[in-house]
Amino acid sequence: MGQGYQTYRYRWVILAAIVPIILCTEMFWLILAPVSSLAETYYHVGGMEISMFSTSYMIMYILFSLPASWVIDRYGYRCSLIIGTLITVVFASLRAVFAANFALALTFQFAIAVGQPFLLNISTKVPANWFPVSERSAAAGILTMAQYLGYVAAMILSPILVGNGDIPKLFTVYAVISVVCGAVAVAFTREHPKTAPGPEAGKEDTSLASMGKLFRNGSFNIVLVIVFISMGVFNALLTVIEEILKPHGFTSDQAGIVGAVFVVAGVVGAVVLPVISDRIHRRIPMFIAGMSLLVPLYLGITFLHNFVFVSVVAGAAGFTIMGVAPILFQHGAEVAYPVKEGTSFGLILLMGQISGILFVLIFEAVNGATHSPVIPMLLFTAATAVEIPLTCRMKESEFLREALKKTEKAE
Repeated sequence: MGQGYQTYRYRWVILAAIVPIILCTEMFWLILAPVSSLAETYYHVGGMEISMFSTSYMIMYILFSLPASWVIDRYGYRCSLIIGTLITVVFASLRAVFAANFALALTFQFAIAVGQPFLLNISTKVPANWFPVSERSAAAGILTMAQYLGYVAAMILSPILVGNGDIPKLFTVYAVISVVCGAVAVAFTREHPKTAPGPEAGKEDTSLASMGKLFRNGSFNIVLVIVFISMGVFNALLTVIEEILKPHGFTSDQAGIVGAVFVVAGVVGAVVLPVISDRIHRRIPMFIAGMSLLVPLYLGITFLHNFVFVSVVAGAAGFTIMGVAPILFQHGAEVAYPVKEGTSFGLILLMGQISGILFVLIFEAVNGATHSPVIPMLLFTAATAVEIPLTCRMKESEFLREALKKTEKAE
């Protein structure tokens, strides 16, 4: 730790207060995904209309990611947190009140989605404000894990709460959850401690000049390419897992279990791998190993027919891709210096949202043309293989190299 730096135990309270509201917004993203047929019956609409509840999040993130990043860099993460929390709580409550009206419920879902980037984009700013360099990847991993837990929570809670089709009850319970989570986030967070825990990772405010500097940053551009491919494949797998597995004789329930194993293993990976990365003061070996492992794992998901084997392979893939993600996010924030975390992380997530939509469209188009999920999956696997030489070109950030030198001197 550098001279004049100090860490506070309250940093863990900060994380604990933020995790529930991030988990909450991700639950709202997939709120009707596991009960789509019941929602279609309740509202007398088709599957495309119900899918808009999930699509709304990707659309609104693309529109509001950069404004959220500007707020974070200009006014601090807590201002963004409060804005995102108020949007989530207010419109979740309105959605519950007008749950019987499909048009209003969908409108309020789009409004709720506006709050997501104000909450997610603080995931590297909070560690930078409160944690020493040696713990920032782990802290970012915890906040990323909250997103994954939100996916799992929606898959478990929505079917339980909706019963035989009580959509208003579902929306009401979720609204109450958002109020509680929001109150905790606002009450217990602080912008920064009295004394900084370590060197800041950025100085420049969000602007066209700073954005241009990011796109001229070769190290950061590699991060963007890797995020574009990895998050595109990840979002596609979660969205079309049933279409991938059904030709092999898997039932919808079995496909759902494979998807759940993928996410749950990813939650574990998001905790374990960042901690390992922080302890060894290395990020690049994690990227190289992760991309190298994903190639055979994706091939396994594509070609294996045994339910147990596919579940194990999917779990390993989820552990790897979701575990490496927070390390990559933190590395991106570090190599983006002197651009602030809100801008760099917002651009990273924006790239992932765009590729998420694109990769799903590619899968559906190629799958429809070939009547087989094998070809689009091979395309995804080939794209992942391209990431391996890219990761080999990456270098550790200056911040991490300095932390490693200090550790070696201490030893």
